[in-house]
Amino acid sequence: MFKDKLILPRLYRFMPQADKAIHQKGSFYKLVSGVISGVSLTAIMPTVAALQSGTPQWGLSYKAWIVFLAMLALCGAVASVEGTKLSYISGLGYMRNLQIMIGNKVSRLPLGWFDSQSAGRLSRMVTNEMMSTGQVAAYFIGSFLHNASACIIFCLGCWIWNWQLGLLLSVGVPIVFLLMHVGQACIFRMSRLENKGEELIAARIVEFAQCQGALRACNASSSYPELKDSFSKSKACLTHGLWWGVAGNFLSGMGVQMLTVLGIVVVCQMGLTGTMSPLETLIMIGVILRFSALLTEVAGLLFGLEERRMMLNGIDEVMDTPEMPACEQSAELPSDNSVELKNIAFSYIEGQPVIHNVSVMAPASKMIAIVGPSGCGKTTLIKLIARFYDADVGQITIGGTDIRNLSTQHLFEQVSFVFQDVYLFNDTLRNNVLIARPNAGEAELTRVAELAGMTEIIERLPEGWETPCGEGGRSLSGGERQRVSIARALLKQAPIVLFDEATSALDAENEANIVRSMEELRQHSTLIVVAHKLETIKMADQIVVMNADGELAEVGTHEELLAQNGSYGDFWNKRCLSAQWSLV
Repeated sequence: MFKDKLILPRLYRFMPQADKAIHQKGSFYKLVSGVISGVSLTAIMPTVAALQSGTPQWGLSYKAWIVFLAMLALCGAVASVEGTKLSYISGLGYMRNLQIMIGNKVSRLPLGWFDSQSAGRLSRMVTNEMMSTGQVAAYFIGSFLHNASACIIFCLGCWIWNWQLGLLLSVGVPIVFLLMHVGQACIFRMSRLENKGEELIAARIVEFAQCQGALRACNASSSYPELKDSFSKSKACLTHGLWWGVAGNFLSGMGVQMLTVLGIVVVCQMGLTGTMSPLETLIMIGVILRFSALLTEVAGLLFGLEERRMMLNGIDEVMDTPEMPACEQSAELPSDNSVELKNIAFSYIEGQPVIHNVSVMAPASKMIAIVGPSGCGKTTLIKLIARFYDADVGQITIGGTDIRNLSTQHLFEQVSFVFQDVYLFNDTLRNNVLIARPNAGEAELTRVAELAGMTEIIERLPEGWETPCGEGGRSLSGGERQRVSIARALLKQAPIVLFDEATSALDAENEANIVRSMEELRQHSTLIVVAHKLETIKMADQIVVMNADGELAEVGTHEELLAQNGSYGDFWNKRCLSAQWSLV
């Protein structure tokens, strides 16, 4: 949306009105200080002429010009300091407000938006990228206005003092900025190629580190062609990008240097012809060099702004992500914990539906098992019930109330989750369970730990309940993390519990703990379970069978579906056969 727009309006959208006014005031002061710098640079010429000739120039004597320059220096310093101060205040306000806006935005994004890359992406956004884009408000805009206005005023002043020099600068400066623009495009291309090269290496190194077990099992850890190939591709990208960078810097520097040389040639020619005195000629060469330094600073600022434009693209992408529609006033809490899906259709990518016209009724305090081949939409159904996404067609209700009419808080008061991949916070076992209901007593905590099979873990670990789980729960095994997740669900006592293949990769002991917990939960909660294990499926009061096309194939009890000898019968027979396999 904002990708091709000016950088300042994009910056202002993340800045409070008060800080925006402060930034505009600071920018004005920086503009004034730049105008004063341009006037000061121009005033050097008549000052030197008055010193050389001993006669007034432009109506002022040499001493008057010195007083005038001193006053300009004082006013310019005051304006520059005030502008810098206000710019940095507004830049800090921008960063503070951006953190709040991103935090609020993240809390309103659909849960389906988050993936394995989201944490790193958001972390960079609120640290490095936020600091870099904050520099635009604090430094780049004000400095650009200062230097650009000084250049423009000096060009106008040269027309008054010497039309040949004024003409040269008026024609040359636009050409220089055109070359800078082309140079910017080259630098931008270089940045994209460098990022691509770095991403190639980073992705392969992370893969190489994470997959050491599989690589060593295949005796491929010492020679990993994909990693070597990524280095080759990255080198090609970086080399290609380096040439673009050289071209960009050459074009930008060439324009400034050519204009500087031409300016010095014109001034020297005027000195040789007697139009200027030797002293004036030397002073003017110094002024031209100072002017070229201003142009170089402008080029650097433009490159810095372009680099930060790319960072703003990433921030805009997150901030412009469509939010999950929220009701202004939540409906009353459902009267019971039944769940009904009515003619549901859904697609992640438009035109490629995952689920077609699915209607399922899960009665209150019953257990529903969803089975079917991989990719048929089982997990998607669970996510739709939890409102990770909204269905494209149809309606999902809890106790007769459309979940879209419930606030996020009310919806998640009704629903609890147990997923195959469990995330634990870098805190103690106790706090990782208590997060479900912080005011729970010690007796309740002990009870759910026993039901979930956590008691054995607590007794085995030296620090018991106070054992740190590590980042993401790394200190515990997969089965142990599952038990903590089950304990959370038991403690929360939500009316609806969603299980997504929670027993698919567990050993017999951990699976038995989860099955026992399911028996406890189904006494007061509606259980909707995506399952593959025979024991879990057989427990269900009702089984929903999906086919490979994401359509509802069969619905019924275990005995009813076996009697039909359809998709479920085929599925059950294959599972029974696989359960009898043994290694010989």
